[in-house]
Amino acid sequence: MVQLSVIVPAWNEAEVLKQTLPELHAYLKTLSYTFELLVADDGSTDNTHQVVESLRKKLPGLHHVGYKVNKGKGGTLNHAFSKAKGDYQAFIDADLTIDKTMIGQEITALKAGADIAIASKHAKGAQVDYPLLRIIASYGFTLFTRVIFGMKLTDFQCGCKAFKKAAIQSLLPTIKTQGFMWDTEVLVKAQQKHYKIVELPARVKPDERRSKVRVFRDTWRMFRGLLALKRELHGHKLAEQA
Repeated sequence: MVQLSVIVPAWNEAEVLKQTLPELHAYLKTLSYTFELLVADDGSTDNTHQVVESLRKKLPGLHHVGYKVNKGKGGTLNHAFSKAKGDYQAFIDADLTIDKTMIGQEITALKAGADIAIASKHAKGAQVDYPLLRIIASYGFTLFTRVIFGMKLTDFQCGCKAFKKAAIQSLLPTIKTQGFMWDTEVLVKAQQKHYKIVELPARVKPDERRSKVRVFRDTWRMFRGLLALKRELHGHKLAEQA
């Protein structure tokens, strides 16, 4: 019986995974749960699949799930969560710039009564080493999201979140986002379902690689995504009132 599923979304992360999967697996072994470690391969064109398959011999519970066509972070998370078996289900970014021990803290919060536990770069006590421009963009996105959806969370996009199985599995059929907006859509719709969400201060180390995030382009796309999500939810309200 699998108690904990941890998903690592990946797109062309072969070299990173060679380092981070053994590190993450070793940490998960220190927790008191039977676990599976799922690499959610979003149509990588490098040798991500081969790297995972080679590591499976050394890392029990490691699995490759994915597809050949790139769909985006949201698409690959939807697919991976649909395959996950654990009572507790989490994901963390492949580069582990977010401290891997956040997973254990989030599971503890779930066991204490939360339905969803998330790392937050803006919560009191967070330790974050990001470029100033990314920090400003993140604060702006968070503020805008809080205003238009009436939420009190301090971070929507930090790449480490954990869910009780029942919560995430009930949310998956409602999620339409294929890209980076997945995190925000999940949390907004979780609030609609009155799920209890707990935030924990994140510890984020610098990303020594060139980030795949393009601040201006991606922020603009995500603001557009927020407006589309708002229209969707407004449409549902109108339909319910009709």
